Amino acid sequence: ELLTPLLACAFALGLVLAAWYTSVIHPHSTVKLVGKLLWKNASVRPPVLLVLTLLGWAGVIRVCRSAGMPLDLVLGGSVQPAGATLRSACVLLALVVGFRAAHVVASETPGLTWRPWLTTNLSLHLVILLAALLPAGLSGASRRSLVSTLVESVIAPFAPVTFWHVIVADYLTSMAKAFSDLQLTACLSPGILAHYGDYYATEHAGYTRSTALWEEHHAACASSRANAVMLALPFWWRLMQCLRVYHDTREVKNLYNALKYSTAFPLVYTGYLRKLEPSAWNDHAFVAAAILQSSYCFVWDVLMDWGLPKCADGLGSRHGSQCKSGFRETRLVFGSKAPYFLLCAVNFSLRFVWTVSVFGGLPGRGYGMFVFEVLEIARRTAWAVFRIEWEVVVKVYSQNAARAIAPEHETMSLKVERGSSSTGLYDTDDTDSAASHP
Repeated sequence: ELLTPLLACAFALGLVLAAWYTSVIHPHSTVKLVGKLLWKNASVRPPVLLVLTLLGWAGVIRVCRSAGMPLDLVLGGSVQPAGATLRSACVLLALVVGFRAAHVVASETPGLTWRPWLTTNLSLHLVILLAALLPAGLSGASRRSLVSTLVESVIAPFAPVTFWHVIVADYLTSMAKAFSDLQLTACLSPGILAHYGDYYATEHAGYTRSTALWEEHHAACASSRANAVMLALPFWWRLMQCLRVYHDTREVKNLYNALKYSTAFPLVYTGYLRKLEPSAWNDHAFVAAAILQSSYCFVWDVLMDWGLPKCADGLGSRHGSQCKSGFRETRLVFGSKAPYFLLCAVNFSLRFVWTVSVFGGLPGRGYGMFVFEVLEIARRTAWAVFRIEWEVVVKVYSQNAARAIAPEHETMSLKVERGSSSTGLYDTDDTDSAASHP
């Protein structure tokens, strides 16, 4: 099933290479070519990051299945095989490379006035949106489940919150910069498309290259309030989910979780001030907000999302027992403690790096921002594996918390009462138990 999209991707990439390295217009620079394909600016990165997110989720499914975790049980619906998700990622990759090929080939044609670079990028965004909304097609049931979950996350707190909603919405927070990039593209595109001229004859009067127009308007759009709002929007959705869960359960821990997401707003605001009115005070305020937000999120990851501290009942801190030193005994992905210590160290580093780079106003062009966004997707992928692991430990092994449980739980009786949550972090009132997740 992977052969067709991979062949299409290879064909499109072949066109790109042939057009680029036989060009008489552009220099034969490999770095510039890779930049055009992956990270040149805000209109290029979001589709690539979406491909990487799907690839990462396929890896999450594979690892969890290999560890014997009952994904269908904890996610509240049928989870498609890792291969199906991988195929969706490959199809999307073929689309991305195909549109990039159209751009590169068209840019080698003198006399074009429709600005191939921006037009093909905008068309790619539109095609991805339409493909997601189609009632049938590739991974139909899983895609509809994902789109439905995204809509319900956006309208929180007016929609139910399940563990699947939590996973999806947390992925959105890791793609906050992609939302900012979409706003930048929407802000800059009208001004660029309004200028027509000969793409090749740059010396002609009245013609301005797309790159120059992008740079001309970039500062105003990047420092706008709309851009700051888009950067903060995923955290607002997640905050509303936490408040909905608190309304349903009255468990105070959900307020602490909501407070964690609210720490993103001072960070976004101080980053906005640094762009608007650079000053030493704004720099100090941003650093303080970054330390607060990253530290809070890291501690929550370790204590609540992964339940790593070992407690008297062997499961973690959610059952009210007094924690002892060390990690919990029930570990499904790795038997050794060392990978979990390494996980915490890497998570700590990437939390701070991503916060400072994305919210601190790192230049929107170049490979630097792309690298940080890719690292955040990788961190979120690892987070998802161990978040699901902890959910399985709590839901599946909580009845046997008094003793150590072997990970071969496929031989155990899996009795989980639906309609209640042992973690208290979300509402498990799943009204569509037959939903199929990506």
